[in-house]
Amino acid sequence: MTAADRTGVVGVVGLGAMGAPIARRLAASGRTVHGCDPDPERRAAFESAVARPRELPAECTTYLLLLPDPPITLGAVFGEDGLAAGDLRAGDVVVNLGTIGPDAMVELGERLAAEGVDVLDAPMGKSSHDAERGTMSLMTAGPPALAEELGPMLSELASDITYCGELGLASTVKIVNNLVSGTTLAVVAEGLALGARAGLSLDVMIEVLSHTGADGAHLRRTFGERVRARDFAPGFSVDLAAKDLAIGVEIAARRDVPLPLVEQALRRYAAAQEAGLGGEDWGSLAKLAERDAGAELR
Repeated sequence: MTAADRTGVVGVVGLGAMGAPIARRLAASGRTVHGCDPDPERRAAFESAVARPRELPAECTTYLLLLPDPPITLGAVFGEDGLAAGDLRAGDVVVNLGTIGPDAMVELGERLAAEGVDVLDAPMGKSSHDAERGTMSLMTAGPPALAEELGPMLSELASDITYCGELGLASTVKIVNNLVSGTTLAVVAEGLALGARAGLSLDVMIEVLSHTGADGAHLRRTFGERVRARDFAPGFSVDLAAKDLAIGVEIAARRDVPLPLVEQALRRYAAAQEAGLGGEDWGSLAKLAERDAGAELR
């Protein structure tokens, strides 16, 4: 079976902030795309969408998983209404694009490999805005030949793709990335809130910090663009960030690796959730820092 055969008909499981634009991009490229999501409003945006993975048509040969956590992802494949209960068969391909951590990814791969299904570990970087534009970052892991075969399809979704090695390593580096990024964001929010309380404007702080070792994407983009505009629509939500940090803390504990700063950051995201900010962009940690500092970033 050729690469064109295997990626010509794609089932996209999860039509949320990332899955919906990915499905649209693949359909625009000429592929036949069938969507799957339990939410009727999400399904309504697609001509061919079903509620349960097992209902995806037999013509699908590649399945993309874009689901929020390990239990939901594994359930979408092996559960009562999962892909394995439908027309998933030997020779098909399952690509996991969600962030579920290496342990769940390896379990997924081993169980599907036993059924003759090929599996690629391919978590996404960047935001839903990049998913719309096809400029995501992808990390891939698994058989090199499979990564090469799926490269043309994945290149329609991402501006850079990094092959990381054996199955699970892409999920590992994605978790490492989110631990570093999420913890950095929390620190930037607190530092800028302190400056605001002391009388500094957001513009001045960003100008100064962007020329020092404190520079970074969160400073320039999350705060310089989105917080400055008070735009907290979820590109990457507080809930998802908290989930990823929790996965990181869990896999670190299994490997006896202490993460004291990350654990502190996780508590900060939990506080944001308790404050009702879970569905907002993770830049809304600025609101929490503003509240605690008694000053607004303006």
